[in-house]
Amino acid sequence: MAKPASLSDITVRDATLEYLEVLERRVMRSQLSATTLHSYRRDLTEFTTLLGDEITLDDVEADDIETALTKVAKAPDRRYSVGLKIAEDGSTPPGRGPHSLARWFAAVRGLFRWAADKGYVRVDPTTRVSRPRTPNRAAGTRVGLQLDEALALRAAPGTRPEETLRADQRLSLRDEAILRLLVESGPRVSELCGANRTDIRAHEETGTPVLYVRGKGGKDRDLPLSRPTAELVERYLATERPAPPRPRRPHDRTERDRIADAAGALFVSVRGWRLSPRDVQRMVERYARAYLGRRATPHSLRHTALTVLARAGVDIATVAQIAGHASLATTSVYMDDSMSAAVEAVTSSPLSGR
Repeated sequence: MAKPASLSDITVRDATLEYLEVLERRVMRSQLSATTLHSYRRDLTEFTTLLGDEITLDDVEADDIETALTKVAKAPDRRYSVGLKIAEDGSTPPGRGPHSLARWFAAVRGLFRWAADKGYVRVDPTTRVSRPRTPNRAAGTRVGLQLDEALALRAAPGTRPEETLRADQRLSLRDEAILRLLVESGPRVSELCGANRTDIRAHEETGTPVLYVRGKGGKDRDLPLSRPTAELVERYLATERPAPPRPRRPHDRTERDRIADAAGALFVSVRGWRLSPRDVQRMVERYARAYLGRRATPHSLRHTALTVLARAGVDIATVAQIAGHASLATTSVYMDDSMSAAVEAVTSSPLSGR
């Protein structure tokens, strides 16, 4: 491939477009998840807007990135175009959260590392920018629910009087199935929303029900389901699941593809469209506020499921398999690090007897 005539003249916009094409190829090779690509595309588009389309990439300095990062930190959280962002303590902090800022900076840093390898910049300016700090959950507070809270939340959809519900709130079997899946097996919300009806089957070796999920980085897996949860999902599919939407523009290929996708989706909205992660997040938050008086998210339910498994004595490798973790170090976040657990482990060891 021929090199550009002047490597230092490429603009921020053109470099970003070329880098996103590289990331698209990584998704095709299962080296990057489509969700990460979507987030990086949005972050880099915002970076381009803040810096200016026509500025030369090699002219960007560390101060420019620091200024852009400050503006991003003060900007409204894009996930909450309706309503307010609610923190764990119930407050409504302005601007982006620490994890959102860290991902934004990671996208920009990736762009400049790639550009330095290509020869588009002489010096990578991100090396002189302090990386946004994020809370260390492994050494900090647990984000999951207590066992009694998880059980109460799981049963919440079945306790609501039907006559008091709006039309969009009457999918009680769907809601209970989603909550059971989240607190029982702990799938990621993106995995749950991406599941199709055909992904539930009896496992070839055990004969027990499993849900095939598409994990991060192409790490797909079979997620074990309990019999009650599998039966609940089957009841939802047989009696409650809305039909796919009717086409409004029969010749619109994009609409046809979206309707076809909705027809195969496992969990759908009252109008028949595939549920999005944001839909599930709102649903979980609604039940948690009403029945627990606190905030909960799909991730906190995933954390609950994995922590309960770890504390029940399931070995870490099995918990990692259920969670879809590539590294046991990631799964170690869910292990009980209390002294009582250590004392119990030593006391019950066969080598501890007289």
